[in-house]
Amino acid sequence: MQHSLSGVLSVLGDEPVGKALVQWLDQSLLVLDEPDLVATGRSGGMLMSAFLRDQRAGRASGLRIIKLVPASGHADAEPRNHRAALSDRVPGNEEFVERHLVELDDRTVKLDDYWLMIQFPAGDGSEVTGTLAGLGTDGRTPVLVEEVVKGVLGGWNPDPATGRDRRNGNVTRMTAAQFVEDMLGESSDRLDRARTWLRERMGPDSESAWFSLGEDTGPLPNPVILGEGSPLSECQVKLAVRGRAHGDLHPGNILVPVSGKAAADDFWLVDLSWYRPDALLARDPVHLLLCLVADAYLPHMSGPAREALLTALTGEEAECPGALIPQGLADTVVRVRKAMINWGALHHITPGWRHQWFLALQACALMVVVRRWYTEEDRWWFFRLAAEACRAYVEQTGVKRPRGVFPSAGAPAAAATPVPGTDAVPAPLPVAFVPAPARADPGEAASRTADPQVLVAVPTETGLPVPAPAPVGAEPGAVEVLAEIWDLFEPVLRQLSSVPVGQVRRVTVEYVERRATDVRLTLGHPRLAMPQPASVSDEECRELVLDRLSEVSDRAGELLGVLAQPLRRMQELAHGTGHPGLRALVKALGDLLDEVRRASAVLSAPRPV
Repeated sequence: MQHSLSGVLSVLGDEPVGKALVQWLDQSLLVLDEPDLVATGRSGGMLMSAFLRDQRAGRASGLRIIKLVPASGHADAEPRNHRAALSDRVPGNEEFVERHLVELDDRTVKLDDYWLMIQFPAGDGSEVTGTLAGLGTDGRTPVLVEEVVKGVLGGWNPDPATGRDRRNGNVTRMTAAQFVEDMLGESSDRLDRARTWLRERMGPDSESAWFSLGEDTGPLPNPVILGEGSPLSECQVKLAVRGRAHGDLHPGNILVPVSGKAAADDFWLVDLSWYRPDALLARDPVHLLLCLVADAYLPHMSGPAREALLTALTGEEAECPGALIPQGLADTVVRVRKAMINWGALHHITPGWRHQWFLALQACALMVVVRRWYTEEDRWWFFRLAAEACRAYVEQTGVKRPRGVFPSAGAPAAAATPVPGTDAVPAPLPVAFVPAPARADPGEAASRTADPQVLVAVPTETGLPVPAPAPVGAEPGAVEVLAEIWDLFEPVLRQLSSVPVGQVRRVTVEYVERRATDVRLTLGHPRLAMPQPASVSDEECRELVLDRLSEVSDRAGELLGVLAQPLRRMQELAHGTGHPGLRALVKALGDLLDEVRRASAVLSAPRPV
C-alpha cells in the first residue's frame, strides 16, 4: 500500500490535501494504483484517475475518478446535487439517467479544505472517452451536440412543467426581464458584472434602455437593463418551461468516446453541481451552443462571417445561411434549433417556447461577456448578440422600437499589438530594419487580471530605463530591442504564472515561440546598433539575453508538443500551474526578463565622452 500512497503524493504534490487524502485512504483500507491527473476545465479542482482497490471483503474494485474540489458554497452542494440528479427518476427518463449521467460512489468526505468525491468512469469501460471540447471542430461535433440537446430535453424531461411558485405550487407568470434574470442566476453577480463591463465602455450612457451602433442603425434594447424602462419588463413570457437541467452544460462537461465509430448518442454528463429539477429548460442547449461558438469557432472567423452568424442566430427560422460561416458551425446551429423546436412541438408549447430561444440567447451571451478569459473583440460580439436577441424577442412579441436619438456604442478599438491568447498570430518582426513598435504611455504595461486569458492596461513599473526615442527612419538599437522584449513577454509571464495549464491556449505558446525567435534574430543581427563606445560587457549582456531567448523558444516548443496532441493533452492538462512543461516555460520567461533588466541597466549607463 505504501507504494500506492507515495504515488498519490507524487501526483497531487506534497501538500495538505495530498497528505489528508493519503491518511483517509489508509484509514478506509483503500488503495489507489497508477494514479494520474486528468483535465478539469476551469473548475479549480483536481481530478485524478486511478484503479481503486477496496481491501474489505466483498467490495468491488475498478477504475475510478477521484475529484477534489475546494470547499465553497458551490462545492458543498455538488455531492448533494449529483445524487439528486441520479435519484430524480420518473417514467420515461430512466434510460437517460442510466445511460448519460456519470454514477457517483457513496463515499464523500471533506479533506483539509477540499471535498472529495469518487465517481465511476463514463460508459461501460469498453471505450476510451474524452471531452466534447477536445473534439473541437471535428466532423462528429454537430451530430453529437444534436444528440445531447435531444437527450437533455426529451430524454431527461418527458414531463416538463411551466413556471411554478416553489412555495405553493401555483402557476405564476413572469416577465421577460425576470426570465433573463432567472437564467443568469438571480443570486449571482453576472448581471452586475455585465453592467460594469458596459459602463467601462459607454460611461453614463450605459444606463440607457436603448442604444445604437451608429448613425445609420436603428435602436437596440440594452440587454443589461432589465428594470424600469426595459422593453422586457413589459413582456409576459408564455409558458416558461421548466424541468431537470445540468445548469453548466458546456463541451468540457460532456464526455464522448474518442473513437469515431461510437454511436452518436453515446455521451455522459459530468460535474452536476449546478443540477436543478426546476430550471428553465432553454438554457442548457443554448449555453452549450454558445460555448462552442466562443471556444472553437469565433476566434477564427472574419468580421463578415461574424456578422452573418449574428444574423442567423437571431433570425426567426432554424437556418444558418452564409458562405462565410464554417460549415460545421452552420450545421450545429441548425441541428440545435430544430431539436429544440421539435421538442416544443411534441409538447404543444409553440410559439412561446420558440420565443424563449431569443431570451436564452440574451442571457447566455451575457454569461460569455463577463468571462474575462475571452478577448475584448469576442466579448463585444457576444454583447451585440445579446442586444440583437433582445431586439428579436421584443419584435416577436409586438413591441415597437422607439424613435429618437440614442447613445451610440462602438466596438472597442483593436489592440496596437496582438494580444497573447487570441487567435491572431503576429507577423515575424523584420530583422533590424523597422523601429520597435510605439511604447505605451510611460508607467503603463499590460497586466493580467484575476481571470485567465485577459490582458488589460493598468499602471505598473517595468523597472527598465526608458530609452530615448529613436529618430524617424532610424534602425532600432539594442536598448530599444530590449525594451520591446520586455513589452512582449512581461504580460505573457503574468498570464502564464496565474493560470492552470488546461487554460493555456495553444496560440499563446505559439506566440511566445515565434516572437522569441524573431527578437533573437533582431538582437543578434550584426548591424544592430550598440551603445558607443562599445565594451566587452555590452556584448556579454547581449549574449546572455540571446541565450535566454533560445531557452524560452525551446521550452515553448516542448509545451506545444503537449498541447498539439489531443490524447496527451487530456492526460496532462490538469496539472494546474504545477505542470512541468508550464513551470519550465514560466521559469524561462522569468529568467529572460531578469536578464533583460540587467542588460538594459548596463547598456543604458552613461558612456565616457
